[in-house]
Amino acid sequence: MMKQGTVIAVCLRETGGVPKYPQAKVTVGAQGVEGDFHAGEADKRGEPNARQVTIVGKEAIDEVNAALGVEIPPGGLGENVLVSGLGDLGGVQPGQRLRFSSGAELEVTAQNDPCKQLQVYHLQAPKHFYGKRGLLTVVRATGPIGPGDSVSLLE
Repeated sequence: MMKQGTVIAVCLRETGGVPKYPQAKVTVGAQGVEGDFHAGEADKRGEPNARQVTIVGKEAIDEVNAALGVEIPPGGLGENVLVSGLGDLGGVQPGQRLRFSSGAELEVTAQNDPCKQLQVYHLQAPKHFYGKRGLLTVVRATGPIGPGDSVSLLE
């Protein structure tokens, strides 16, 4: 079975931290979103990079915004790709893949744990995002991604 969704925003930031900034389109190269801090073959510790591209479900942000009375913007969780229609992504497992209409394909390596940086929105934000902060992925096929593109979660 395949779930279908839509790309709401694509974001990048040359330095670490939140937020990442919405773009009209990003290019997913062999090692991540070109120009983004987290792109690369190795992470900042020199280990193989398992977080080349991060993906967040808009449903998770909407839920936390409502619960805490905040307005977290696209890119606010440090995600490269904000999607809608796939739920909060909490049940997605390592090894599953997301395929975009451009042909770009990303393989999930892990769930993304909330970090203290999210406290800029609300002191309780990290707690509320536990288990639904989104996905860490690696690139399996390159291509451009932009708002309005379709995305499929492959089972």
